[in-house]
Amino acid sequence: MDNYSKVIVTVITVCVVMVTLIIVGSAISHIADHDRYKHGQDEYHEKLDHIIDRMENLEDKIDKVLRFKKK
Repeated sequence: MDNYSKVIVTVITVCVVMVTLIIVGSAISHIADHDRYKHGQDEYHEKLDHIIDRMENLEDKIDKVLRFKKK
């Protein structure tokens, strides 16, 4: 194999390795982002549940006040 062919094979090998590393790194970061998103999503649902509970309590209090005023 002449010198030119060795350089071309080396360049192609380096490119393949770089692309593989980029794909693997992207997959790993996507998994990490997904876990972070999932954690954030759980917090969001907890906050939403808290808001719903507060609104239900307020609704009950308003109903009591309105019933009291009718009497």
